[in-house]
Amino acid sequence: MVRLRETIGRGGWDLDHLGRPAGGVHERSDAARNRRAVLDAARALFAERGVTCVTMEEISRAAGVGKGTLYRRFPNKGLLCQALLDEPTRGFQRETMELVGEPGVGSREKLEHFLDRMVLFTEENLDLLYGGEEPLWGATRLARFRSPAYDWRRWTVLGLLRGAVREGTVDGDLDLEYLATALLAPLEVDLYYHQRRVAGLSPGRISAGLRSLVPGSDKL
Repeated sequence: MVRLRETIGRGGWDLDHLGRPAGGVHERSDAARNRRAVLDAARALFAERGVTCVTMEEISRAAGVGKGTLYRRFPNKGLLCQALLDEPTRGFQRETMELVGEPGVGSREKLEHFLDRMVLFTEENLDLLYGGEEPLWGATRLARFRSPAYDWRRWTVLGLLRGAVREGTVDGDLDLEYLATALLAPLEVDLYYHQRRVAGLSPGRISAGLRSLVPGSDKL
């Protein structure tokens, strides 16, 4: 995450993951217009040809902005993917909060539903997730396991596992912190991309496989 923050700091101000000035700095109307043009152009080109087949120069031309303007806002294609993932990510988080707070549903069942929803989110946004991975993290790819997005998923799984232990539906002798990361591992984007686009596994089969990894309890 440190690398990510260093990458987006450009032009005398800090930019957030959407390419907007952070810290209460006012954004000029022409700068906001350019930012929206870049995101609209990237969204259209990615949808038409796929993230990995589109260059930053092509996005610059399609948006009608100079390359300097583009790179000041989004120094690499991974940050563009991050910006385009913002809205679906917020929607996913809202759904998760509703799921976690749903009365009358056990924590183990909530965990299975969360994993199903993770599969759906990954499926719906696979090109952005896969295409943005390398340019965003590069040689510091292990840093993604310290990113807020990953940390949120891990804490969600860990919290539901702990709830299931309290309810007696998951064995309390298990190493829950390890298990939380192990349950998320099959959803790492490279593996998911291979399973879907190379091996031809369906999202339903991946969901069923994930659910089968959730441990039970001898009390059940």
